[in-house]
Amino acid sequence: MIGLQGFPRERTWLLPALHAVQHEKRWISPEDLTAVSEHLRVPLSEVYGVATHYPEFRLGQPGRRVARVCVGVSCRILGSLELLAALERRLGVTAPGTSADGGWTLEPFDCAFNCSMAPVAEVDGRHLGRLGPDDADRVLGAPAPPARTPEAAEAARAALAVIAVPTPMPSPIPEGDAGPGLGQAADPGRWFAASQRLARALSSPGELRLAVGVGSCGLSVGAAVTLAALAAEVGRRGIRARVVAAGCPGLCWAAPTVTVLRPEGAVETAARVGPGEVGALLDAVAAGRRVQPADVTAYLAGQRRVLTDRCGLTDPGDMADAIHRGSYATFAAALASGDPVAVIEAVKSAKLQGRGGAYFPAAVKWEGARRAAGEPKYLIVNGEEGEPGIFKDRHLLEGDPHRLLEGALLAAYAAGASRIYLYIHGEAELAARRMERALDAARRWGLVSQHVLGSDFSVEVEIRRGAGGFVLGEETALMESLEGRRAMPRAKPPFPVEAGLWGRPTVINNVETLFAVPLIVARGAAWWTGLGGGHGMKCFGLSGHLRRPGFVELPLGATLRDLLEGLGGGPAVGHTLQAVLVGGPSGSLVPPRLLDEPLVPGGTVNPGTGGVTALDDRASLRDVVRTLLDFNTRESCGKCTPCREGTARLRDLLDGRSNGGPSSAGREVTELADVVRLASLCGLGQAAPLSILSGFREFPSAFIDLSLKG
Repeated sequence: MIGLQGFPRERTWLLPALHAVQHEKRWISPEDLTAVSEHLRVPLSEVYGVATHYPEFRLGQPGRRVARVCVGVSCRILGSLELLAALERRLGVTAPGTSADGGWTLEPFDCAFNCSMAPVAEVDGRHLGRLGPDDADRVLGAPAPPARTPEAAEAARAALAVIAVPTPMPSPIPEGDAGPGLGQAADPGRWFAASQRLARALSSPGELRLAVGVGSCGLSVGAAVTLAALAAEVGRRGIRARVVAAGCPGLCWAAPTVTVLRPEGAVETAARVGPGEVGALLDAVAAGRRVQPADVTAYLAGQRRVLTDRCGLTDPGDMADAIHRGSYATFAAALASGDPVAVIEAVKSAKLQGRGGAYFPAAVKWEGARRAAGEPKYLIVNGEEGEPGIFKDRHLLEGDPHRLLEGALLAAYAAGASRIYLYIHGEAELAARRMERALDAARRWGLVSQHVLGSDFSVEVEIRRGAGGFVLGEETALMESLEGRRAMPRAKPPFPVEAGLWGRPTVINNVETLFAVPLIVARGAAWWTGLGGGHGMKCFGLSGHLRRPGFVELPLGATLRDLLEGLGGGPAVGHTLQAVLVGGPSGSLVPPRLLDEPLVPGGTVNPGTGGVTALDDRASLRDVVRTLLDFNTRESCGKCTPCREGTARLRDLLDGRSNGGPSSAGREVTELADVVRLASLCGLGQAAPLSILSGFREFPSAFIDLSLKG
């Protein structure tokens, strides 16, 4: 039995304890549930209720190996259902199921959150991307994980560390020294300046740097092999260059990528670099030849990279490189000014709206929490991103964790919060690992501590992992999860800034929202309001029927045509765009006639959370809508009747199960959709009918048997 003694006997540790058990044993047995219950002193029935509530917890013993095939919209329209059927035939099972010899468990799953690499399968926790219906051999032939011995486990951890981050850099603070105490440093800015000098020395400016795009997307198509081959060849040739595992530069369609940062400052990105292309790449670099193809140049030139300007260029685990490139300087300057309200005012003047989908003014939350009575105060960073089709926050976390951490520290300073929780999706392993390394480095460099840089601001940061659940996008459900409960929304008021986590003032911000904060505070509100017609920048994940799916950044006010044709390259030759799914299960189907409408909050086409899926003439819009409704039905937390019963009934109506027959089905759908939208407790339930309503309205021929005229 996994040792539970390391967990304090408090309910808040229920999800971490369940994660620890499953990580060790691959599933959670009834005996494990009992042990967790007894250790944490939580009733067994409630432990069972929590374990069954989160979809990532496995309560049945799997086969020796586990293959999962993504059946989300982007994957299914590109052939994942055919791949799943081929695997069922090969293994002689019906998914979900386990082969007769216990060798394989085969399962469908809702989303791999790696949509730009669709279709995607996961084998023993590792993604395989760009699969086809005939790739059953590639799935079943994937290397098995090492045997579960202590030695093998340690080797696996070391291998992952090589891929994710390099060896930690030195700290300017002596071992065992917590940094300056209050009053020991007259100016936090002067203290941080010493760190900047050390960072410049350690970051080796002026050397050749080769940054391999080792994000979740790149890893699914062999970026780890490219990284190893490149490092080996650089060593064999004796080239003076630093080979680093960077995040994805957004060029998912071109992965594996290698970005060449030359000593004189030129930056180029080579596309589709497998181990066999490493030698030719190094030859070209040595000869001074251009390595960036024209399609990469066009893709990057069509964007304005502000939030993402360091993604794909820097080593996420290298604190010296991060500080040398500007990380934490704004935070140190804010501490030196001693005026947290100035941070609030800067962000309020910039009119920064949350980027999690609701577009609520970020600074209003901070101001409310700062004014609220009660200590301690909390900041929660919502990195769960559990909405199928949305993957932009993972790219940000994997590519530049230090910018996220600096934004969180500024927000906590402004709101008066002394504790930050980074809540990251349980299956976003690379994002969590890189965030963990960034946090550890920030502690060692004195940026997360008591009396940070000698100021009167003290803060602690803790990473918590989710276990799936679309409802975690609702902020009060997220707080319930942190407290060790089923993720169910709370009635409001009181609002979280008044009584949130454990009844204390709490701010919840999205990852992308916090990415903008250091830039706004450093450059000023006028700079931000000068972007996107006053709305600022927005990140998007492009997937589906596109020639160049990936992760992009544009000012708000850009159009779907800018995204899909200008950047994504449009559908394949011979096919035409039929519709665009903007958002995931909470999103809408947008017709081609609206491609030139500006993407602005509250506009004709709302950008939502930033997921954009192109659907060409091969896609069944009815199947797309049913997929979204089915997900909403299964992911409903069950607390309110309109969502719990209404989403299931909408799905049944789409399947033709109407009380009055086809002639009345359309009327039933619209009437029921209104009930679900108006009466559901949280925004997720309220948005659940949008896909079917937009489908009916804009694409009636796909739902001809459910005529709204009935």
